[in-house]
Amino acid sequence: MPKANKMTIDERRKYLRLLQDGYRQGGKSERGRLLDSMEATTGLHRKSLIRLMAGNLERKPRRKNQQHTPVAKRETAGVQERCQHRPARGVKTA
Repeated sequence: MPKANKMTIDERRKYLRLLQDGYRQGGKSERGRLLDSMEATTGLHRKSLIRLMAGNLERKPRRKNQQHTPVAKRETAGVQERCQHRPARGVKTA
């Protein structure tokens, strides 16, 4: 499928929703024909289409970005706090 004519996710889901009832009610050969046409139209692989046809085609809402402190920063901050009483590495004490 040329890049200019690529379907958006919403368009793909809308198209698949139209064919979902026929896919679920059809026999093995009918499902195969439907998968061939869906594969050509959407550009998705057969296994992805089978998974989508078996499940719910509604999209899940986006999760909000959670503000996290990077792991490296958290770990080094904790180490510095715990180890302030220790001498620096390589320094010998009498």
